[in-house]
Amino acid sequence: METFYQQNLNLDRAEIRLESLLQYDHVKLRRGEYTPASPFTMKVSEGKRFYDLVGFQDTSNWAISEKLYSLLIQYKITGWKAFELEIKDVELKYYGFQITGRCGELIDPDEPGFYTGLKFDISSWDGSDFFCPGESVVTLCTQKVKEILVGNKISNCEITDINLAESFSSGKE
Repeated sequence: METFYQQNLNLDRAEIRLESLLQYDHVKLRRGEYTPASPFTMKVSEGKRFYDLVGFQDTSNWAISEKLYSLLIQYKITGWKAFELEIKDVELKYYGFQITGRCGELIDPDEPGFYTGLKFDISSWDGSDFFCPGESVVTLCTQKVKEILVGNKISNCEITDINLAESFSSGKE
């Protein structure tokens, strides 16, 4: 039986946050439905530390370091693509990270409120290592991805077994 994980930024207060100099649809960007021309120009808008995962100012997107980019290619991880970033006044190499893998919608509980455990129909999963449920920007990944991220000490990355992940449901209508 496959084990799945939710992958997020760790949200360290000192982390760099990137702000785009161009407007974009943050959901389409995250889901790989829009790929900007490379390099996509950004600037540091807050923070002091660069990590392997660096958040954009929107709530959906982040950049990955050259180290992580190389690992994902080396281990032939599927369900993602990237675009080159140019960060003003920064020499470090980062890439915008997009999720192209998919599965069906998350199955919400009948009752509204907070709940523990994300569920989806496994037959709806396309088999990708990274994937988003339905039309969401939630990032799910496989055990293989978790092992690569943890084993290589990828910084500013939070991995949660989906059985332990917390979410909110407005209930079934």
